[in-house]
Amino acid sequence: MSYQDGQPLLSSKRSPGTFGKSVMDSEELKLPQAIAHRGFRAQFPENTILAFEGAVKAGAHAIETDLHLSRDGVVMISHDATLKRVFGEEGKVIDCDYSYLKTLRTLEAPHVPMASLKEVLELLCQPALRKMWLLLDIKIDNNAENIIRLTAETLNDVGGGVEFWGNRVVLGCWTLNFIPLCERYLPGFPITHIGYSIPYAREFLEIPNVSFNMLYAILDGPKGEKFLKDARAAGRDVYTWTVNDEQVMKWTIAHGIDGVCTDDPVKFLDICEKYLNGEVSSEPWSCRMAFVLMYYQFLAYIFSYLFRCRHGFTLKTAEKAHLAP
Repeated sequence: MSYQDGQPLLSSKRSPGTFGKSVMDSEELKLPQAIAHRGFRAQFPENTILAFEGAVKAGAHAIETDLHLSRDGVVMISHDATLKRVFGEEGKVIDCDYSYLKTLRTLEAPHVPMASLKEVLELLCQPALRKMWLLLDIKIDNNAENIIRLTAETLNDVGGGVEFWGNRVVLGCWTLNFIPLCERYLPGFPITHIGYSIPYAREFLEIPNVSFNMLYAILDGPKGEKFLKDARAAGRDVYTWTVNDEQVMKWTIAHGIDGVCTDDPVKFLDICEKYLNGEVSSEPWSCRMAFVLMYYQFLAYIFSYLFRCRHGFTLKTAEKAHLAP
């Protein structure tokens, strides 16, 4: 039995109440889907067509990638707002035209160009890849309306239009102000809240049909388990980022996470296959991993406080913050 032959996550949503218990207490083992974080980042330059093709060959169920706008309004694939780390150049994506961005090459061999969203969609249009889906991390340092509008236009220009992508693209939103824009320009598209704050994520439980893509470390412990239980009771999918440690991979399986963003989909799929066949099982945290979790939880607490100071502590204060001139 091969786990890689599973159906796309978006075509098999679970109904409310499905997740009443841990997978370990359930009669049926529900394995997470492998979401290739920035493509197959462990082996290829991140967020490039080469990395996405590598993820396809590795058997990933989905691709996670990041959106920024060029100066002339082209939706580009880049995690960073700046060019320095990946391409070795000064400047920001938003300050450069598409014609210039396409001349850049990654510092990492084999030195390939920056991709655009259109190119990624064209890749996924291939008949053999129709089961794959795409998680878009829409970066908050873009103008919210511009990037959502231009993303919608790009989706409409590739394949069969927006209807073609409606069950294959998840819109990743960090803040509240993106939600009404997604509903305006891409009505009916799945939305996931990306974050690292459980209190802030709970605000999104008030919005129908929003799933969650959370830093894995904050889902560990009583508060994280309570959030997982509540999200499942509401019928929401929960994904995690970014999982590369084998012990954490086993943890995500044991806790019924729906999808796991990982730099190494081959490693994760191998763990899933072994778990499915009873060759591995979840285990208590090692001292090293317990320290790592506490470290990430501490950082998440600090950054989530600063994040909420900027974007609002509740839906009402967030709305006021984004409506302010």
